[in-house]
This record gives sequence, C-alpha cells and structure tokens, in this order.
Amino acid sequence: MKPSFYRLRNGIKNYAWGSRTALNTLFRVPNPDEQPQAEMWMGAHPAGCSEIETGSDSVSLLEAIAQSPGAVLGARTVEKFGQLPFLLKILSAETALSIQVHPDKRLAEEGYAQQGNQTGEDYNDANHKPELVYAITPFMAMNGFRPFQETVNHFLRLNASELMPALAEFRGNLTGEGFKHFFVSLMQLAQLEKDSVLKQLQVCLDSGGFTHLQSFITRLMRDYPGDIGILAPLFLHCITLEPAEAMFLRAGTLHAYVHGTAVEVMACSDNVLRAGLTPKKINLPELVKCTVFKEIQEQELRLSADDTGTEQHYSVPVEDFCFSVIGNCQQKRVDVNSAQILLVLSGITTLRDTNGNEMTLSAGQSVFIPYLTCVYFMTQNGQSCLVQC
Repeated sequence: MKPSFYRLRNGIKNYAWGSRTALNTLFRVPNPDEQPQAEMWMGAHPAGCSEIETGSDSVSLLEAIAQSPGAVLGARTVEKFGQLPFLLKILSAETALSIQVHPDKRLAEEGYAQQGNQTGEDYNDANHKPELVYAITPFMAMNGFRPFQETVNHFLRLNASELMPALAEFRGNLTGEGFKHFFVSLMQLAQLEKDSVLKQLQVCLDSGGFTHLQSFITRLMRDYPGDIGILAPLFLHCITLEPAEAMFLRAGTLHAYVHGTAVEVMACSDNVLRAGLTPKKINLPELVKCTVFKEIQEQELRLSADDTGTEQHYSVPVEDFCFSVIGNCQQKRVDVNSAQILLVLSGITTLRDTNGNEMTLSAGQSVFIPYLTCVYFMTQNGQSCLVQC
C-alpha cells in the first residue's frame, strides 16, 4: 500500500529582491546566512523541483510522477497536460521585481522552439503562465494597464518635454495600438532623456503631484535609480492587497510585484520577459509581442471568493489549477480528483486517510497528495491553501 500523503522538501530561490526575514518570521524557514529569500517553489518544474519524503529518503517529484503518472496525477491530468500542470510558490519581495509579462501558450511554444527547446534568457519552457496571487501580508503590486485616458492625464501632469510628441500621438489614438507605440517610445528613451524625465517626476512629487501613487514611485526611485520603469505607476494599476485578498493575472498582462509576502499559484512555467526595474536582460521586441495592450478596470483584476463556510474557493479562467483557502475545520472530507499540493499558512493541520494513516503539518510545511489517495479528512486549527487542477 502506497502512502496517501508525501511531505515536501522545497527549494528556496535567493533572488536579490527577496526578503531576508519574512519567510523565517512567518514560516520558520531557516536562513543562517541571511540570504535574500525570494521564493519557495512547490511543484515539479525542472528549474525548481520539490522532493517528496519517502521514509528516511527523498525522491524528486518529477521522478515520482515519471514512474507512475496515472496513479500520481490521474488519467485526466495525464491526458490533458502530461505533467503536474501547476506550480505553487511563497513569494516575499523586499524590493520590486522586474516589470514583466508572461507569454500565452502559443507564443511560449513558438519562442521555446526557436531556442531549440533549450532553456534560455527569454523562454525556459513551452508553457503559458497565468497567475493567482493571494496576499499573506499587505502586498503592493502593479498589474494591468490603466484606462488609456487616465494614463494620458498622468503624463500630462508629468509634463516632460521629451515625451510630448509621443504623448500627442497617443492622445490622437486612444487604442491599444496607440498605447503600444507610446509604451515602446517610453522604453526606448536614451539614458539622458530618461534622466531628464525622472528629474521632472521628482519635481512633480515635490510640488504635490501624484500623491495617490507616491508610496509606489518613491520605492521604485529608491531601489532602481535611473530606471525608466519608475514611471510604471503612471500606466499600470497600483494595487495593495490586504491579507486574504487575491487577484489574477492572465498571460500577456504587464505587471510587477513591489513589496510584501504572498502565495502565488500558476501554470507550471518559468517564462518571464522583462521591461524594466531589473539588471537582467530586457528583450523589448519579444516583450511587446507577448503583451496584450488593452486597458482594464482595477476591479476586473481582483478576485472574490465563493465562501462555503470552512473554505473559500477562488475561481480562475484557466484549467491548469484551482485554488482554495481552508480555515478551521474538524474531519473535513476532501475528495482527490487530481494530484494536490496543500500548504499550511498558519496553525496546525492534520490529514487522515481512509486507512487511518495521519500526517500533521505546521505553518510553512506542505504536502503532496497523489490522485490514488481518492479521499482524506482534514482537521485544522489555522489556515491552509489547497491547489489542484
């Protein structure tokens, strides 16, 4: 008889923008060398695959799936995706991540094939990367293009002479295509022009302009001096999610996370194309090709939960994952229709299968539950999130 629950061992990504304290404070993740701990990955992506504990040993989740895909994932998941289709992360940003976009499925397949199906600076796999973000602490993010007239009004307030010709052209064509041309002009400014525009931005701030965006702009100025991405709050929605609030990002949505700790769940992909706020490679033509230049209302980005009492389910418009947050419960029945990953956010969680086998987990610990488990029962004093497809 195979186990119903496999405790996960998850790797930490030490990206420069990560927090040195948040994962340790919130989830007791060790950090003896005081490294920036940016992300904890839970899943089976080759760039950061979890290991499952098997007694005193462990094996990579990729290897376990390859040995018995039907039993681990379920026939439906194998037929539709051929892999564990989602990736779960805890993300903790001390400084802003790059302004970025993730490609849709078609563009990811094309881009990855053009690289000879090899990991590269632009494409790391052939998959799309829609994302859900669930805030653990107040979480600052920029996500999706503002209504175009609002963007025009912001840049008129900025009144930077270097941008006026492109802005006049955009004002005459308030469409996605018009904004795309303005965005490209902005991103292609020479450094001296960037410096002049950013100096004008400081003048605006000093004279009381952009007070509603100041917390975002001043952070970006501090962390990325001289980077034209500092202007992103003028054309991207600036959203601060409170704990337990969530939002969704479709593939093709330009965005940047700015500060805070959150759970991220996404399609199993590591494709990122960057536009600014980064020392890494920027491929503007490829990013523009992958970006959907469409204005959106902020309320369309936020997610509301369907509350069933002990469980809040967040509906997303993709088939790669489902996301729920489960609160205090006693012997809650959970049906396993696909492989699952459960992450404990707070308190203590105990899982029991139909044979009476139990596993107890605390905050920050996670467990992989294969399809063959079929059903189990959860008792919890705290909160967990559950991902499946």
